Amino acid sequence: MKEKMSNIVVEVIVCLLILLWIYTGLNKIIDYSKFKFEVGRSPFLQNFALFIALTLPAWELIMAVLLVFKRIRNIGLYASLFMMTLFTGYVYIMLKYSYDLPCSCGGIIEKLTWEQHLAVNFGVTILTIMAIFLQSSMVTHKKLATHV
Repeated sequence: MKEKMSNIVVEVIVCLLILLWIYTGLNKIIDYSKFKFEVGRSPFLQNFALFIALTLPAWELIMAVLLVFKRIRNIGLYASLFMMTLFTGYVYIMLKYSYDLPCSCGGIIEKLTWEQHLAVNFGVTILTIMAIFLQSSMVTHKKLATHV
């Protein structure tokens, strides 16, 4: 029963991450010129704006695909954790050290304050860590059960 509940929690978190990555990736592609412009306004990303604008939407969509397939889901979870940690750190640094806060986000996230955005990113990061630990413990449990 505990394993079933863990599996449900992992699946829910993975679905949320898939939706997040598809939503953010497509949103950046649909409004690419705005996304590129806003990234270029960031005092910490100006030198990398073109590279980020060209690659980030693709990486977000790739992460969604990695999460769909159970055989490669761990790669997607770790990639999601890496990206969410970067995004959370970026929002924190912008809040702490930037005089201008351009928002390169789109859609619903664009409506949030920077503080709310930080809280959402932090929450998604924690959920991703939870999914990684739960999935890892389920795999360990299955390995132990087959060797007994």
